[in-house]
Amino acid sequence: MSKRSIYVLPLLFFALGIIFITMNPFQDTPTIQNIDIPDILGQFEVERTDGSYYTFIDMDNNREIDKIAREVYEGDELILADNSLYRVVEINEDTVLCEYLGQEEVTLTRPVLGPVMAQNNKGTVGIYMTHTAESFVPTSGTESKPGDGDIINVGRVIANTLEEKGVNVSFSDNVHDPHDANAYQRSRRTIAQLLKKRPVALIDVHRDGVPDPNFYATEIDGDEAVQIRLVVGRQNQNMQANMDFAKQMKAYYDEVQPGLIKGIFKAKGNYNQDLGPRTILIEVGTHTNSAEQAKKSAAVFASHLPGFLGLGTEGGAKGAEAPADKTSKGTISSIIWLLVIFFIGGLAFLFISTGSIEGSVNKLRNFGKEFTSYLGPLRRKNKK
Repeated sequence: MSKRSIYVLPLLFFALGIIFITMNPFQDTPTIQNIDIPDILGQFEVERTDGSYYTFIDMDNNREIDKIAREVYEGDELILADNSLYRVVEINEDTVLCEYLGQEEVTLTRPVLGPVMAQNNKGTVGIYMTHTAESFVPTSGTESKPGDGDIINVGRVIANTLEEKGVNVSFSDNVHDPHDANAYQRSRRTIAQLLKKRPVALIDVHRDGVPDPNFYATEIDGDEAVQIRLVVGRQNQNMQANMDFAKQMKAYYDEVQPGLIKGIFKAKGNYNQDLGPRTILIEVGTHTNSAEQAKKSAAVFASHLPGFLGLGTEGGAKGAEAPADKTSKGTISSIIWLLVIFFIGGLAFLFISTGSIEGSVNKLRNFGKEFTSYLGPLRRKNKK
């Protein structure tokens, strides 16, 4: 092996590594990491089918703090509308005892998208419904319409409103019935299709199953509407990124549309959120609210979403200063590790090529001289 190759090959590998990591699209958009179905998918992402629901109780004062119709597990957490943070510690039939952990910091501190997506306000939002049969009793007379649930039209309202705001939308009305433990496996194939559009965010639209119509009920501009709950799965590698995304979303909507976001539920399960760092499940009201109430809130939610994401005609999120995006921090960390790996690899290459530590040290000492002599002929060629 020539002397020039000993120096040039490590540098070449180093350059290729830098190019690879900087070209990696996942640093800016959710892309397919592993579309294979995780073993746990569908085990915990289930809802109660007995018509009942869980009531959350603050164990310190016996005060009711929340209700939900999806399955609850010890270790689940919820952030209430006032940003109180609770953790589930015990479940007794329909009663969930929670410990108060304090006030969670939910503040808008940074632009949501990385600089590449924010520069030209271009980007696609993916919208789909895992439980496509979900419906609203006051509108359809039933809580479930297989193949044509009311929730599809709620998702379509979000899509249409975003398009009116100049945002590219990838909307899927693929049916994932029946409403069972395998629904998330079926919707995973839909997500695979949506990810081909390189969306900056993915939204799975649902409604809750709490029987009380007043629990989610609210008013927006004098019209009957419903609150929206954000749900983050805590059993996937993107949990922290998606939790940060949900908290940023709540902070933003608390500013521009106070009272719209009911809270954040960090639930045991995957919810297909392993497929991207900005994937969120939203519950738009409950089955005893009307579809019109849900559509009203969906339209308002969508009208502010471009401002939050920095897309379309509304630009960047209000109050977002410009600290580094946590996704960008992760990319920088990856680059640092790559530099370390290639540095160690270069040293190992020198050791193997010279056969000894002393030989490697001598090669490094002569590096400047050897490299200059290598560049010399190239410079002379360029001059000619």
